[in-house]
Amino acid sequence: MSASAVEAARGLAGALEQALSAMPSGARADAERALRRLQDVVLPRLEEADAPLLVVVGGSTGAGKSTLVNSLLERTVSRAGAVRPTTRRPVLVCAPQARSWFMSDRVLPRLAKHEGGEGTSLDAVTITVDDLMWPSMGILDAPDIDSVEEGNRRLASELLDGADLWIFVTSAARYADAVAWTHLEEAAARGLRVSIVLNRVPPGAEAEIRADLASLVQRRGLGEVPIIVITEQSLTDGRLPIDAIYPVGSFLEGIGHDAQERAVIVRRALTGAVAASFEESDRALDASRDSCRAVDFAREELEATVVSRAHEVASSSSDDVLRGEVSARIAEVLGSWDMTRTFSRVVASVRQRIVGAVRGTAAPEEQVCRDLTGGVAQRLGDSYHRAWNDALRLAASVGEAEGLEPMLDVDGAAERARHTAQEWTSEVTDIVRGQAQSSRVSGRLLAGGINVVTLSLMVSVFAMTGGVTGVEVGVAGASAALSQTILESYFGERTVRSLATQAREALERLAADSLAEVVAPVATRLDNSREHERIDTLESALATAREALV
Repeated sequence: MSASAVEAARGLAGALEQALSAMPSGARADAERALRRLQDVVLPRLEEADAPLLVVVGGSTGAGKSTLVNSLLERTVSRAGAVRPTTRRPVLVCAPQARSWFMSDRVLPRLAKHEGGEGTSLDAVTITVDDLMWPSMGILDAPDIDSVEEGNRRLASELLDGADLWIFVTSAARYADAVAWTHLEEAAARGLRVSIVLNRVPPGAEAEIRADLASLVQRRGLGEVPIIVITEQSLTDGRLPIDAIYPVGSFLEGIGHDAQERAVIVRRALTGAVAASFEESDRALDASRDSCRAVDFAREELEATVVSRAHEVASSSSDDVLRGEVSARIAEVLGSWDMTRTFSRVVASVRQRIVGAVRGTAAPEEQVCRDLTGGVAQRLGDSYHRAWNDALRLAASVGEAEGLEPMLDVDGAAERARHTAQEWTSEVTDIVRGQAQSSRVSGRLLAGGINVVTLSLMVSVFAMTGGVTGVEVGVAGASAALSQTILESYFGERTVRSLATQAREALERLAADSLAEVVAPVATRLDNSREHERIDTLESALATAREALV
């Protein structure tokens, strides 16, 4: 195979490995299996087409897999478990000439290799060298495919995925089991060479049971599969007689001495592994795309929630913010402000403020401005909690709510709301100052007190309905009417509408910024830009591999 094919397969394997963390759990299983196929079958065969075959002996619990392997080699290399299930390390037997290949990380790369005696860990393969083995293959005794222990089942499945040739061992009592046929059908779909050893058949029933098994093979669409029958008989030192296992040995010997047949087996296994890895990668890619789209939608919904909640704050009516005593005090302060009074009254007013400052008491307009700011802060705080609950709901809808606090920090939210409301008050003051300078009325404002005008503009924002169409006197009552009168006395009706719009937009902007900070932990969780990048890389690598390997 060409170097470009090898590089394409490596690129796909690397892209799958990088994309795993970006995939939902359902897609991850397909991706992991595709990765195993690439690492265990595709890449080794692309790099070393003439390397020894990996023959995996697999099958049901108690079918006699280990007994068969020991009998073929005429010595005990794989312990047959007396207790079911037996958790043990898989054993691979090979000729001395093939030792370096099977000990390398190019074969079953996720499993460690140890030479010598059998261990009990499932994370390694025991390599046993035997002079009777054909140099062109290694035989691996795998755990039970139907073991009650999940680790055994998983490892057995992985080993079968990595096989060039599968010898499936079953018994007269177990050959119709559903689990076994699931694996056989998958092997057939991949084009994997399979041979069935029907073990422990009662003497005299060979023809009947074999015919029934052959019928099942045909109905399941497995095609021409060699079926070797071994009758029930006594063991000697845990091994079958030579004549009983001769057909199996003859079958393997024929493959071991036939380079052309081995090439066909390798080609079929490689083609099937490539096709299966593509199919599994496609499923993982599609599921990941769906997951990314769902997260994208949740993130967009969260962004829309921030905008909507900010708009609600800025669109608050006087009934939401100017309640009870606050509204009455505002009306009183604005009503007492007589723009037509003489300069002496203004001086007296200024003197009153100086005395108040010395005594530590705020001017009336300053206090009611603080009260109004507090009302805005309360409105903001309520919106934070609503937005946080919305964010949690959206995160939960895509499985991203784990680890997020179910409740928003009350004290933290209150402090953030106060700070944001104060920021808005400062910006409204800046708006008033800026307009005063451009209208050349700054002197009058400084002389009379800018706080009253700032207060009036803030009141006008909450007296607005239907957007920025004007101030509705009936909504804010006396406060709204008085604020309108004061503002128009300085700037004129048309300018007042523009100022109210600016103040409202400033509040909406600040509210949106603070709301975004509140839901930032969720927004960060829903930011899947890196996932998109990894999925895009996988898609590109898959397209390249298809072009190079098909």
